[in-house]
Amino acid sequence: MSGDLYREQLLDHYHNPTNYGVLEDADIDIEMDNPTCGDEIHVTARLDDQGQIEKVMFEGQGCVVSMAAASMLTEEVVGKSPAQISEMGLSDVQELMGGVRLSMGRVKCALLALNAMKQGLQEAGKR
Repeated sequence: MSGDLYREQLLDHYHNPTNYGVLEDADIDIEMDNPTCGDEIHVTARLDDQGQIEKVMFEGQGCVVSMAAASMLTEEVVGKSPAQISEMGLSDVQELMGGVRLSMGRVKCALLALNAMKQGLQEAGKR
């Protein structure tokens, strides 16, 4: 994917995020922040009868990378099990974002939503 197309895709997800908002009656409800750059995210999700992600939403504020990654991630994780999500990492997020290679300063931004989702699933499993 060319750099321009990648930037357009990220900006589109930043300005028009998918699954933006708060899900009522959520099984997962977690807030997380990235203190190094001030990104904040609130992830809510509902699990189906098999324990897979049925619906997920997010809200927050932050840089283009963190908000676009959260938007893309909410599309990707629907139908996935907690085990599948726990195996996801930076390379998966970078692939969602068009194969972009992120600078070290942007890695935490890109992983914020995924880390929140993983922690939320862990906490939901302990209830």
